[in-house]
Amino acid sequence: MSFLTPVGALFALAAVVPLAALVITERRADAVRRTLRVAGPARRALVPVGIALVLLPALVAVAAAQPIVVRQRNVAQRADVQAYALFDTSLSMQAAAAPGRPTRLSRAKRLAMRLEHTFPDVPFGVISMTDRSLPNLLPTVDRTAFDRTVEQSVAIDRPPPSQKYPDRATTFDALAPVMQANFYAQGVPRRLLVVFTDGESAKISPILRYELQRHVTPIFVHVWAPNELIFDGANGRPDPKYVADPLSTPELTQIARLTGGQAFPETDFGGIERAARAAIGQAQSHSVTAAYARVPLAPWFVLAALVPLAFLLWRRVF
Repeated sequence: MSFLTPVGALFALAAVVPLAALVITERRADAVRRTLRVAGPARRALVPVGIALVLLPALVAVAAAQPIVVRQRNVAQRADVQAYALFDTSLSMQAAAAPGRPTRLSRAKRLAMRLEHTFPDVPFGVISMTDRSLPNLLPTVDRTAFDRTVEQSVAIDRPPPSQKYPDRATTFDALAPVMQANFYAQGVPRRLLVVFTDGESAKISPILRYELQRHVTPIFVHVWAPNELIFDGANGRPDPKYVADPLSTPELTQIARLTGGQAFPETDFGGIERAARAAIGQAQSHSVTAAYARVPLAPWFVLAALVPLAFLLWRRVF
């Protein structure tokens, strides 16, 4: 067990205040009893009260320190390969067949998690992209960390475009920094980049070809369907300014060819898996210790604090 904010445990010192108040109150009560010549309760009757007054702030203090239990396990991991799942998070990835139906981005997330689960010994990271690339998670074999990052951190316009565009914000030139900024660890010979996109992007620069070729193996997954629209979440009305681009399929195929990769429709998961397996090859994996679950305990300590609180309230009433 570890604590995320251990300084919060200092709240336990607050127990001094109610204990001091109890002592002062009892002294005054004893003085009144001596004056009236009446017998008071035995001292041992105050012991449960004192314990409750100490226990209440102590439990709250432990909760404020945010205790967590990190479960660990030994997992197999390859040292010769790293992979990234890159998500196009531009507004067009919000398109869907109908209101309430899965959007392109949600379908891309499911495909990415399914692909990552297929290669449990390959470290997978997460990148979001519009006109720039943002790493959300460095390559890891921690499946829980990967899934949570995909589910919670990847969203439309994260990151937002760096500037306003009259037409399309997505540009595959944003893939170049993946190599320039050392997203992959030095010395890793096999580098896989799986790009989930609808292919509706601005024209690419020829420099992208030289940035990616011979450095990384790209696989482009075309998450797109004709007649999809962007629907307003409040009233379900389609955005009149958006129309699905049927040219995105051949254009994405051309981009894959220029960068030395392959392009697949979202429905061809078998082809995506085979291409990824061919890119990473086979090698021996080694065992590493990885955290795969973090269980927060603070809510349970807060609930436990209700017991001494209820006892104090009951004693005051009765």
